[in-house]
Amino acid sequence: MTEETYDKELDALKTDIARLREEIASLAVGVKKFAGAKTAGAQGEEDLEAAGEEGGEQGFGVFADLWHKFDSSRIHGEKVVKGLADEVERYPLVSVMAAFGLGYIIAKLWYQENKQ
Repeated sequence: MTEETYDKELDALKTDIARLREEIASLAVGVKKFAGAKTAGAQGEEDLEAAGEEGGEQGFGVFADLWHKFDSSRIHGEKVVKGLADEVERYPLVSVMAAFGLGYIIAKLWYQENKQ
């Protein structure tokens, strides 16, 4: 490639990076405002002032805490599903029988509920 091509690609890359920075900054401001509004609505302005924190900082903390809980729940769910898949592989006949039995019980309960 020629030097002109590299210069054009570098300029385009710089422009894209600048645009991404602006978008990320606007997203961060929006998240802080949203989380701050939710926090202020739930706790009240007096609670925020008593804690000595700004509304945006408190909102960001709540958002980060929520994100951490979501991430840990997702990881725990993946572990449970993997463990269940391992058990099904280890005991396929028992798994089929358990699924059949559970389906039969649910069908019986549903049929009796609809019958009444």
